[in-house]
Amino acid sequence: MADRAASEVLGFVMVFALVVASVSVVSVGGLESLETARNAEQLDNAERAFDVLADNFRDVHQRGAPSRATEISLGSGELYTGANVTVKVAAKRSDGGWDNVSREVRPLVYEGEKERVLSYEGGGVFRKNRYGGRALVDPPFVFRDDRVLLTLVAPQTPTIESHGDATVLVRTSRVDRTVAIHGDDYDDVYLNVTSPRRDQWQRYLRTGTPAGETDCGPDAGSYVVCHYDDPGRLDVVVYDLGLTIER
Repeated sequence: MADRAASEVLGFVMVFALVVASVSVVSVGGLESLETARNAEQLDNAERAFDVLADNFRDVHQRGAPSRATEISLGSGELYTGANVTVKVAAKRSDGGWDNVSREVRPLVYEGEKERVLSYEGGGVFRKNRYGGRALVDPPFVFRDDRVLLTLVAPQTPTIESHGDATVLVRTSRVDRTVAIHGDDYDDVYLNVTSPRRDQWQRYLRTGTPAGETDCGPDAGSYVVCHYDDPGRLDVVVYDLGLTIER
């Protein structure tokens, strides 16, 4: 009887342990799946918000709207204005002289879970993760065989702001518009972008320009510089915009 009772107790303990282990595995796996789905949904929502943001910025710098506001729900992410990105244009005239433009651009950055980052920068929206990234919304540049148009969208704010776990309102307004370079007597154009999103800029500039007419490098470092040979007509227009983030 004692052996039988011991066997029944041992069997019960083993079954109970198996049930507990199974529940634990399902619970942990289920929680991880829910967390992964939640993070993916938050990033999708942020991407849609940045697409609307880019369109609202276009309303201001291209369509003449005095101001626009975009609501962004951050979830567990963080929205902040990053350190300035530098965009430089150097154009060599046919007489051998040079025209130069340099602008500091304040990026708007959303940082989610697992190094997933979105940024509005220079008029484009870039996505970056631990495996790479790409442009979701191209900067407002035009590259054709007979024309190069570089529209430099330069949001500015006096302080670096940061907001997390909230719904915020991003406001932008036009401050100034400057035609920095204009003409059809240029032989060479160099575009230099210094940014933490250098790889995404390089990928966009290499794929978004006429084949055989663009040389972009280097392949490492904090900047990318692209050379455009014989651009035809060249226009460089700078839009300075005000940028604020409100809770």
